[in-house]
Amino acid sequence: MSQIISVVPNISEGRDPEFVESLREALEAVPGLVVLDVSMDQVRNRTILSFTGSREAVFEGGYLVYDRALEHIDMRQHQGEYPRIGAVDVFPFVALRDVPIATVVDWSVEFAAEVARRFDLPVYLFAQAARTKLRRDIENIREGEYEGFAAKMADPAWKPDFGPDVFPPDKGATIIGARLPLVNFKAYLTTPNEQAAEWVADVLSAPTTGFSGVHFYPALDRTRNEALLNITVGNFQATPLYRILEAVKTELRRFGATVSRVEMVGLVPQRALIESAEHYLQVFGFSIEDVLENRVATILGGGD
Repeated sequence: MSQIISVVPNISEGRDPEFVESLREALEAVPGLVVLDVSMDQVRNRTILSFTGSREAVFEGGYLVYDRALEHIDMRQHQGEYPRIGAVDVFPFVALRDVPIATVVDWSVEFAAEVARRFDLPVYLFAQAARTKLRRDIENIREGEYEGFAAKMADPAWKPDFGPDVFPPDKGATIIGARLPLVNFKAYLTTPNEQAAEWVADVLSAPTTGFSGVHFYPALDRTRNEALLNITVGNFQATPLYRILEAVKTELRRFGATVSRVEMVGLVPQRALIESAEHYLQVFGFSIEDVLENRVATILGGGD
């Protein structure tokens, strides 16, 4: 099967369904572009889009996202339960199938340079596209968030990779890079106690007691009066989802709480869910090739 690169732009708008739907429709009208998923989140006031296609289609769709988002979103008015630095907060290029990460890096860097030029935006390269070790981890770039980013940019160490050195308060800055697929999910707690979520996030993010490459963001869903954790997993094969979930439950015991449910955000690699199913079902000797649909696809010539 041909190489597949997708992009997963995160925009700082999750409370205006009409705008998000109009953006989806505009993307679907781009020749050669395939919209894979659109996931709105009112609590985080954030929408995650996912699309793929030819290089030309992906770039055209990406410029469209920036154009529409920068026109619609005023970061001076934005509020949400998630760290962010701009209207288009992050725009990852993701290697999905049979594509070298170097190719994905090349796409992302070329796209980043044009975004900076076309929209006069400060652009930071992250993950595999980062030019310094410090910027590989997106949390290092986001530290200080929108509210503190103007002061952060005054430090020469935080000069953007492309674009102006001055922080635009209405648009903010943007982060663009290349990475492998990650998993993003929300764990809702059986308590409205936001301190419980903060405790778990602190413990499981600490270098000595936490998970490498896993980020925890505590929040409160005020519409349901439930505390929750937004969790992103950089390498689900190194750190399976069930291990993370069980660690969260262990830390919650001191608060007399547990996890009530999990909601996946955006698309999820099949293998990530199968590994958790194997664990909870106590299945032995199982292979991803034993999934019916995968076996059929292989026989019909559509498998890896």
